[in-house]
Amino acid sequence: MEIPNATDSLITFATLSNPQLLVHIFAIIFPASFFAFDIILLLSAISSRKDASIPVAYIVIMCLRGLVSNFILTMQYCVFLLTTSKGYEGMFQKIDIFKKFNSDFLALVGKETTLFGTFSYLTALVLNVLMSLNRLAVVLKPFNEWFSHSLVFFYYSVIGIILFVSLAIPYFSSCYVMFIVNKQAFVSGCAPARHPITTFQNTYTIVLPVTCMIVNLGIILHLRFVRNNSYKILWHTLRGSMFSTVSNRSNNILDVISRNVSQTSTFSKMRARRDVVMIRQTISIAVYLSIYEFGAFIIKVFPGLYIGLSQTGKEAYFYARMESVPLMNFCIT
Repeated sequence: MEIPNATDSLITFATLSNPQLLVHIFAIIFPASFFAFDIILLLSAISSRKDASIPVAYIVIMCLRGLVSNFILTMQYCVFLLTTSKGYEGMFQKIDIFKKFNSDFLALVGKETTLFGTFSYLTALVLNVLMSLNRLAVVLKPFNEWFSHSLVFFYYSVIGIILFVSLAIPYFSSCYVMFIVNKQAFVSGCAPARHPITTFQNTYTIVLPVTCMIVNLGIILHLRFVRNNSYKILWHTLRGSMFSTVSNRSNNILDVISRNVSQTSTFSKMRARRDVVMIRQTISIAVYLSIYEFGAFIIKVFPGLYIGLSQTGKEAYFYARMESVPLMNFCIT
């Protein structure tokens, strides 16, 4: 989740034009609106927790992730717009209750908001992987109980702890990462260097959503082939064109496919509906995360292209990526 280190401040409050001011106001309203949406969705999911057709565990985790992410985005832009650029760096010195801190806003909570914001974003990535594994398990062994609601919470708890530790290590080092609004960038504390863990995450996070998207498209194609008996048709075609004689034992392949078809056909409507919802959500998450990560990938591969953009172009590019994150839960549910 990164934009290359900024060497200069791209914008300050004093230089915001009216269109830019409207954009920043929108940057507050947009995540704030979806913060409210996530609250409503979370309450709805909890009230429907007994409905087996709804992947409640995944929805609850995604809503909690969205609440954290949207709150941090809203707070960052609110603080920036309610103060000057200098005030953004030292607003707490102007408020009596915070004078004892004798520190600026970024020094006070900049590292923490970036830590939890990044954690909430990466949560969507790892949850997408978990959902993809869930779908594979259903295809390989229908009616398994490997991904019940309680187990999903357990799996995520383990993964979440590992993920948080991986972010906490750079946080406590000199190479912490901080998101700075007026630079529109995630800046390393030891810039231009970065912590090895941060470098690894920035380089390879794009692999997760792209892989999950490919896997889930494969699952959709598989289910369609099963429903249309395409495997049987393909097998008979290949057997007729490539083999003159086929042993009876080779028909075991058809028996396996037939059993899968039979098992799939015995799915209850409730379970089938849940599978469709899960696959749609997984692909939607993968697409959204791929868009964000692909945007970072373009900047890394073609840095001159980004640098050559006008100020308006840089802001449009930045907000197109950043504001896609709050929209995620709304579009996948």
